[in-house]
Amino acid sequence: MSHWHGVSSSLHSKAENIKVVLTTTNDDFVDARQETSYYSILNFFYFVKAKFVKIYFTYAGYRYVGLVEHVESDSIQLSLSAFNEGPERRANLNFEALNRYYSATVTILRSNEMGVFIQIPKEIRYLARREHIRLSYDDLFMRFIILYSPIMETRQAEKTMEGRYPYFMTEVLQDNPSVRIVYQMFLTEVRKISKEFDVKMIYASESTDFTLPEKYILQTGKSFLIEDVSKTSSYVQELPSDSVINYREWYREQVKLNGEYASLLKIEEIKNEDARNFLVSYLLVPISLFGSPIGYLRIETNQFNKHNISVFDAEELHVLAGLFSYALTKVRIRRSHFDPSSMQTRVVNISLSGLLMELTDKVLYHYLQKHRRVKMLIPILGEEIEVYGEIKRFFTQKDLFYMGVTFFKSRPGDISRLENFLYEDLHHQFF
Repeated sequence: MSHWHGVSSSLHSKAENIKVVLTTTNDDFVDARQETSYYSILNFFYFVKAKFVKIYFTYAGYRYVGLVEHVESDSIQLSLSAFNEGPERRANLNFEALNRYYSATVTILRSNEMGVFIQIPKEIRYLARREHIRLSYDDLFMRFIILYSPIMETRQAEKTMEGRYPYFMTEVLQDNPSVRIVYQMFLTEVRKISKEFDVKMIYASESTDFTLPEKYILQTGKSFLIEDVSKTSSYVQELPSDSVINYREWYREQVKLNGEYASLLKIEEIKNEDARNFLVSYLLVPISLFGSPIGYLRIETNQFNKHNISVFDAEELHVLAGLFSYALTKVRIRRSHFDPSSMQTRVVNISLSGLLMELTDKVLYHYLQKHRRVKMLIPILGEEIEVYGEIKRFFTQKDLFYMGVTFFKSRPGDISRLENFLYEDLHHQFF
């Protein structure tokens, strides 16, 4: 039998009182549905006790958090932290269970070291919370992999890229892309521009060892281009691109600090050093993991081939490097969260429309805020169902990271299997 509500027994420890905990108020329940049957109310509080449902107890302007400890025929014992009893005898209960918000006005009988004793309410009011009932678990885990998210500004640009690099895209879109194949495809496009290139990893370097172009790559994630070493304008002019930069920003900062003449002299020093290395043009394209640059591909042209790397060339390689970086990240996620032997991801709760997943990896959590579409394999009734979802909600608690996922597609029949699974578990409840 599944642990239906998955609430840790640590909730038996005393909870601290707080002033605001729910978004609902008593006014919200004026027109709510009512349960007035004594036996239904009694059985419902038995359920609340058995499932360790968290109770919010509003009394004398304070709201306490606690649990139902015991249910008798005429009273209920609550455990509340630091409860301070005053002359008032009435209080309000709020809690969430069975996909509903509940509210009840209760009478306080007494309080002592054992807890707070209240009279069983004559009625409970409730509001439906969701279209689909959401069940919580302690022991449900899934595997997931990210789905490709468009990286171009428009759908037309994305289609153009797919047409230009169909084999590249086909491999990247695989659940288990080959990094070796994607890298060779990437280098094939690089060689069309120049055969002089090198890969440098910088993620483990000291920050004081970085060159100025390397610092800009790490800070911006953009590619760094000097189109023509012989022209000062190639170093300082504004480039017609959102993904390619040069020394322009650095030059403007130097002008503010030292004036235009002194700043141009510094640019000339950089330019002359490039010329002494027989360069015609060069490009640094970042390679990233989980969205953060870890290295770059440096491409050069020299006096022997006399080819200038254009802004268009730089933008094309920047896009391809982004796809290669996506493949690297996808393989890393597969090894850590999708392979059968990998660490699996806890499903906190699930319904027919989505689920809440829990992660301990902060880097992955932040990456998924941009790459929000995922493919999930969830073990249900002895087999895995395959569903696709988009992450809609993010929040953290202590050192854990949570993401609310909305389903948008599944394999034929898998949602029916999930529905049967939830239906069976729902009937394991004690009511």
